[in-house]
Amino acid sequence: MEEFFLGFLLPACIVVVLPVAIVFIISFNNKAKYEKKFSFLEKCVENGVEINPDLIVDQGKKALSSKATLKTMLLNRLAGGVSFLLIGIGLFIWSVTFYIKDAFLLPAIALIAVGIGLLVWYFIGKKMLAEDIRDEKEALAQHENRLSK
Repeated sequence: MEEFFLGFLLPACIVVVLPVAIVFIISFNNKAKYEKKFSFLEKCVENGVEINPDLIVDQGKKALSSKATLKTMLLNRLAGGVSFLLIGIGLFIWSVTFYIKDAFLLPAIALIAVGIGLLVWYFIGKKMLAEDIRDEKEALAQHENRLSK
């Protein structure tokens, strides 16, 4: 029974249950954020307060924030690539160690391929977008200078 748990159930939980839980948490968080924003806007309308259109369409400050920069997008690709690669290598080693090659060898290879693809995307994007990242950094610095004045 212990061999079944270590050899099949634990990796199955890691590959299936963990991603489902992450997607559920992210979607629940986004739903709560939008419900909070909607209730705030609803109270503003009820009280006759003027509403900033940027609050409704999620633009304005967010468009030039550090979350929306090309550099952050590339760093997210790097983090995703490393994560997928390490999980794939771990799953590959796990499947070879416990002689369950048929069950998790293909998902392990797929995760390794996705990780390598994201890493390649990061390095190519870093070279191609170097000038755009520099321009965006200067625009963000100018925007922050205007806000601080």
